[in-house]
Amino acid sequence: MLTEPGVGRLSFVEFQMPTLVEKPPKGDGWIHEIKYDGYRTQLIIQRGKAQAFTRRGFDWTDRYGPIVGAAAELKAKRAIIDGEATVLGATGLPDFQALRRELGKAESTKLIFHAFDLLHLNGKNLRDAPLLERKRALQRLLEGAPPVLVYVDHYEGDGPTVFKHACELGLEGIVSKRADSRYRSGRQESWLKLKCIKSDNFPIVAFVEKLGAKPRRIASLYLGRREGNRVHYAGKAQSGYSLRDAREVRERLDPLIVAKSPLSEPIEKPKATWVHPAVEAEIQYSGITDDGLLREAVFKGLRDDLSPPARAPRLARKRPPSDESLGVQPENILQLLPDAVVPSKEDLTGYWTKVARKALVHLGRRPLKLVRHSHDVTFYHKGRLPKVPDAVHQLRVQKREVGEGVRLWVDDLDGLLGLVEMGVVELHPWNATIDDIEHADRLVIDLDPGEGVEWELVAGTALALRDMLRSAGLDSWPKVTGGKGLHVMAPLNAAITHDAARQYARRLAQQLVNKHPDRYLLSAAPFARVGRIFLDYLRNGRGNTAVGAYSPRARLGFPIAAPVTWNQVEKGILPDAFTLQSPFRPTPQTSVRKAGRARPNVSDRPTVNKSRDF
Repeated sequence: MLTEPGVGRLSFVEFQMPTLVEKPPKGDGWIHEIKYDGYRTQLIIQRGKAQAFTRRGFDWTDRYGPIVGAAAELKAKRAIIDGEATVLGATGLPDFQALRRELGKAESTKLIFHAFDLLHLNGKNLRDAPLLERKRALQRLLEGAPPVLVYVDHYEGDGPTVFKHACELGLEGIVSKRADSRYRSGRQESWLKLKCIKSDNFPIVAFVEKLGAKPRRIASLYLGRREGNRVHYAGKAQSGYSLRDAREVRERLDPLIVAKSPLSEPIEKPKATWVHPAVEAEIQYSGITDDGLLREAVFKGLRDDLSPPARAPRLARKRPPSDESLGVQPENILQLLPDAVVPSKEDLTGYWTKVARKALVHLGRRPLKLVRHSHDVTFYHKGRLPKVPDAVHQLRVQKREVGEGVRLWVDDLDGLLGLVEMGVVELHPWNATIDDIEHADRLVIDLDPGEGVEWELVAGTALALRDMLRSAGLDSWPKVTGGKGLHVMAPLNAAITHDAARQYARRLAQQLVNKHPDRYLLSAAPFARVGRIFLDYLRNGRGNTAVGAYSPRARLGFPIAAPVTWNQVEKGILPDAFTLQSPFRPTPQTSVRKAGRARPNVSDRPTVNKSRDF
């Protein structure tokens, strides 16, 4: 949200951006700063806390733990600071790849925030003040600050000389700024950017896969160049990938695969797998040809700060045919599930008939997010609905972005069977009922283990969360997901706003991260999750959901998400222990982990503030 900071709550301010030029400015009136190779970041301090936002306004507070922690300690009641988050590599220079590896580490000692501008301080909007005045105020604010916060000094010498020296030192470049300039959002010519090494971010439009590689990984990327609403071909990057990069990029692009090229002018690339150009990569290059192609393009890393947090493609991998009775159109596909395996409608009808009474305790009278299957395509549904049976109820809701939408809900077996008629496989209910959709009546924390995490740690973490919630006066219950994790569910003693529920869940998760950063993280970034559990508190929030109790999963073996007891968790029950055929009794091969009990050492359990202030 972009707002003018005033006497109310401070909000993200769109960045002032420099204009890229080939030559540094000459003459008086300019100052010059080192350009750092990292992520442009805005820190907002208020009420004794700090938040961090990316260039496009995404909240990355969880990924910048040491930085926001230090910012919260500054002697300012309210402030907005502009700067760059970096990590210095072995050479002492900013290392973009090293920065990406440090994101989400709660106790990282390598993250540094280079602060170069101050937009707001203690109720005063500074954006109309001259740049040098803002910098002097920033320098005073950072005096005695923790070393993770670094003031960016400036040089007042001749621009060409400063630029030459920066390049000789191996730096990325400089930013030259008018000393008397005001801070104005958007790209401005009062700030000029000069790069010693040419690099920029480009949307990925396709990839070529490494043949026969297990797990799958990319061999090269095709890049685009935006001009307004058009995307033109910009060349190919074939080098710069580590093995981890190649695998991560392949995983990141998988849900964005489309059948046709997204380029405005078609080109022949028979080996290309085309993708919706929603993910951008930082690319280093030596120059640009006359026809707009990059010379010697080298991959430096994905620009996570420029991509939306949700992995939701606008286009489907497979364009389903139009069907008036089902209403399946590409614009109705929120996210494609290309590896889904779904049961027959007959099996689903028999299953819901068997479990409806217990299932409706958890699913009934709640707005539902749906996974549907139609015309051999399985997907999270959005937008216009197909014909809705009479037993399935419709609720008009105000969407978070703009306008109205419709959410379905059911309250009996006929409603569940009506959903089956619509091709619904999975049900993901809101954490609120239709009687009061604006207030949450329960919390959910999703324990999502990364590669290499032993199940005993997942189960032990669930037990630790149970104890924390119990200390706060909340009785929780566990749910196996039918996937690879566990949900800890906590009915609330009194309904609270969705935002308050999300913040409370985050505080619980943060306590675990603070105590064991080697075990847990609050970031879903694949490169940071190996060997750790992602504590997904974002399932809380208006319209955010987790798979519902007794919902089937569109997975091999037809597992279901099922409520279990804490005793079963202690004995090591696994997430796919219940199936469509056996919804109440765990299958023998998945019911117990033989490696031992899952309960963690009591000394490892974090303490919790018993305050009931959510």
